[in-house]
Amino acid sequence: MRKLFILPAIFLLLPEILYAASTPTISSQIAAEEKKRNELTRQIQEYKKQIRDMSGQVQSLLTQLNTLQQDESFAGQELIVLELQNKKIHEDITLLDDYMKREQIKINELSEQMRGRVLDMYKYGTSENMRMLFASRSVFEAVENAYLLNLMTRQDEDIMKKLHDSLQNMDLSRLTMDDQQERLKEKTQAIKLQREKYNKSIADTNAFINSIRRKKELAEAAEREAEQAQKAAGKMIAELQKKREAERKNFLNDKKNGGLFDWPIRGIISSPYGERMHPILKRKILHSGIDIVGKNGAPVKAPAGGEVIYDGWLRGYGRVVVLDHGRGYSTLYAHLSASLVREGQVVKSGETIAKVGKTGNTTGYHLHFEVRKFGTPENPMKTLRR
Repeated sequence: MRKLFILPAIFLLLPEILYAASTPTISSQIAAEEKKRNELTRQIQEYKKQIRDMSGQVQSLLTQLNTLQQDESFAGQELIVLELQNKKIHEDITLLDDYMKREQIKINELSEQMRGRVLDMYKYGTSENMRMLFASRSVFEAVENAYLLNLMTRQDEDIMKKLHDSLQNMDLSRLTMDDQQERLKEKTQAIKLQREKYNKSIADTNAFINSIRRKKELAEAAEREAEQAQKAAGKMIAELQKKREAERKNFLNDKKNGGLFDWPIRGIISSPYGERMHPILKRKILHSGIDIVGKNGAPVKAPAGGEVIYDGWLRGYGRVVVLDHGRGYSTLYAHLSASLVREGQVVKSGETIAKVGKTGNTTGYHLHFEVRKFGTPENPMKTLRR
């Protein structure tokens, strides 16, 4: 497979531009319109790039926005849970307050009982206990009275302990609930602040997305305007070319055997006209001519009468000759080892104009042959004679 680079845009209308010297007024107009069209093409490509970049940016921001919205929803749900927990603690505190009020009544009663016991012990002391034992009518009754006195003492101790434990437990429960309530309050405030940040980020992101979308719409509108202007420039160029064509020489004659041109060389077509996978860029591009295999130095003949309008070098094409045949047709010969003509020279059909080579981007000896009409490449097979 022969390698071939597409010509730079400035060479697409090379035959017509180079011919301009013979018609300076129309040619200058065509050159001006072509320059305008090339600039519009550059602008359109820039707009397309901006649109692609902004589309990617919007998509990335939409993904970010979705994440922020999820985080905000999660924070909102967490606030609901915290509010329910806070409500539960309020209810527990209310119940604890009620319980403490009831326990306080019991404590007051126990305190009153203990006060009475302490006063009795202060008044009567141990002698009263001894009188109670000596007043027993039997040993059994004395033992029973001693047991009851001891039991009363233990009950007094239990009452004091319960009183102390009850007070401690209620104080601890209240402190624990107050601490939990304070922690919930701090966490709720922190989540509220985080949620406000999420909402601000969401609002800022939405505003940024809208801004990019507006810029994208402007770029799309500018692209449409540039495309319309480009079409207008193309139409103007076509009209000018038709006008100039009336003044140009016509070397072509229609023949019945299939086409306008003879073959410049005979050989195997190694690469046909049309889209193909570029061996270097790895993407489909237009192969704007045909590649005909030939020996090094084999003669290349003019397929029809014409005028040499270019003889030189082009990037990727190597050594090149271009002929103008009139009626808008031009032919291009690339990868030459040598040129046998000069610019401005008029050649006849079948006259040798160059030699086959492999200059430029190619892997073997062959001739790259193009047919163009008003600068636009056409399939050579449609104009070559059988």
